[in-house]
Amino acid sequence: MVKDKEENPLKKIGEIITGIFAGRSLEYLEAELRELENVFALILLGSFVGLPSPPSTISLRLLPYMGREILVMYKRSERLDDVLGEMAGLFDIT
Repeated sequence: MVKDKEENPLKKIGEIITGIFAGRSLEYLEAELRELENVFALILLGSFVGLPSPPSTISLRLLPYMGREILVMYKRSERLDDVLGEMAGLFDIT
């Protein structure tokens, strides 16, 4: 039978590792959400960059809900000099 004193360090190490993985997975989910928002905006407003877009009636109906996405696209276009560097920073690639 294992004593409580021996279980505590292993339990603490397990909790620390679980916390690290939970924090990193949340960062990855937030980055994926940002990219999905960008893809959504690009699908609706793709005609500006030469991509086929959905019928204009659908785009016009969804346009009032696109205010935040348009601001995000504008801010991203201001700092769009190094997209690969941004992704490498997310995954800690050096």
